[in-house]
Amino acid sequence: MHIGETSKGFLDSAKEFLLAANLVLNKSDSVSLPSYFLLGRSIELSLKAYLLHSGISIKQLRSKKFGHDLRLLLAESYDQGLANEIEIQDIERGVIQLLSFDYAEKRLEYRVTGGQYALPFIDVTCRIATKLAYELDDVCVQNSE
Repeated sequence: MHIGETSKGFLDSAKEFLLAANLVLNKSDSVSLPSYFLLGRSIELSLKAYLLHSGISIKQLRSKKFGHDLRLLLAESYDQGLANEIEIQDIERGVIQLLSFDYAEKRLEYRVTGGQYALPFIDVTCRIATKLAYELDDVCVQNSE
């Protein structure tokens, strides 16, 4: 058993944030910023799981270079061969890129009263978060055990 950060651990957390997002969405009459935050965190952890599996160190993943920048994490994941592992549609890539603006700046956690948000379609955001958390499971976990 490996002690420390693993791609499996990151994916387990990604699934937990995804579950939390679905609970919030199912209990709310409207889409809320917390649901986008939870989906963003799930996406972030899934991409970091893939990068960790691909050989990027935990120290690098914690660095300011990556931080919470979903666009950069997605780009680096593509550089590491993500497209060979799972199929991500253009609209799903666009959702991650759009979500990254407010997510990376922590505007989904610390609301800007009266601020304008550019939020992607919630259904596509849920779809890509689910796809990453579950389809990367076979890819990342098979070699980490």
